[in-house]
Amino acid sequence: MKKKFGQNFLKNQQIISEIINFCQISKESSVYEIGPGDGALTREVIKINPKKFIAVEIDIGLKDRLDILFNNKRHQIIYADALKFEETSNFTDKTIVIGNLPYNISIQLLIKWIHQYSKKKWIKTMILMFQKEVAERIVSDENSKKYGRITLLASALFNISFLMNINKNDFFPIPKVDSTLLKFEPLETPHLDEVQIYKLEFLSNQLFSSRRKKLKNKIEALFNPQIIKKNNLEQYYDLRAENLSRDIFFSLAKLLQ
Repeated sequence: MKKKFGQNFLKNQQIISEIINFCQISKESSVYEIGPGDGALTREVIKINPKKFIAVEIDIGLKDRLDILFNNKRHQIIYADALKFEETSNFTDKTIVIGNLPYNISIQLLIKWIHQYSKKKWIKTMILMFQKEVAERIVSDENSKKYGRITLLASALFNISFLMNINKNDFFPIPKVDSTLLKFEPLETPHLDEVQIYKLEFLSNQLFSSRRKKLKNKIEALFNPQIIKKNNLEQYYDLRAENLSRDIFFSLAKLLQ
């Protein structure tokens, strides 16, 4: 195990069982695990014996302990960087995504899957563990200092719910902070399409770049006068980005040219 990969292994068996229960894996499931680490969750998935199971692990130093778990031809361990792994070419069925995500790439992974899912609906549900502060950002609401780009991107395609907090002492090595488990369920009707997701990412980056500044100058820079007038965007001039609801952001993304 290498520190640079930001891995902390879950050691509390009761919590491991709870996470597996949340996943609702059956023998007919397609399952994708990111960062199996020492195999704590992996062993439980293999016991259920889903019809397809792929785990991706970047740390080749864990190969000896993980390889012995994968003796079923329907189950596969791939040693690769999850940020570079192409999920949509490996999963054709709706897939249950699970993972104790490495803290240093958790947001990057989530954004990657958001863009992927906007193009191809390959995800059935995601049960993902984040650093607690990151999870709070993902599920925050407007008028909060934690509300921002990742809140908007995730909620454009998914309904996100809190499942449980996990104490830092339940991991080895012990991290500096607690973790939180979140559930992501695809919306029946996404708020935005593939192109609009990219627009939302750009828009939110622009509007949140100076959080304390009011939006007049930013809106006038992003939208032409006709669009501003037609859609009454002047009503947002004296607000800050964190004051705009998700629906307003989604509407603005659709207007962005």
